[in-house]
Amino acid sequence: MITQINASQFAQQVTTSAVPVVVEFFSDHCHYCQLLLPILAEIAAERPDTLRIFKFDAGQEPQFASQFRINSVPNLVLFHAGGPIAQRSGFSPKRDLLSWIDAATEVR
Repeated sequence: MITQINASQFAQQVTTSAVPVVVEFFSDHCHYCQLLLPILAEIAAERPDTLRIFKFDAGQEPQFASQFRINSVPNLVLFHAGGPIAQRSGFSPKRDLLSWIDAATEVR
């Protein structure tokens, strides 16, 4: 299960994390967002010590989400060392998400 956070929790949960963090910006009405959640939950379960994953309802707090150039959902932003280091939108299979995470965090 992926924990949902809001704007007031963002800094504590995401930008101050010692490990990389993936945030799925989603909307309740987004079919692909719902399909992505179990895949993200699998990834989180496989990497509990090296990666954190949260979801953020961009429809509920669009002004906050716009800080990260969220124009569509699902949109994944990978944070490391306090800031965003990679971003992708749309649905992707697990292997593609793992490759994206690994490639982005490899150079850090």
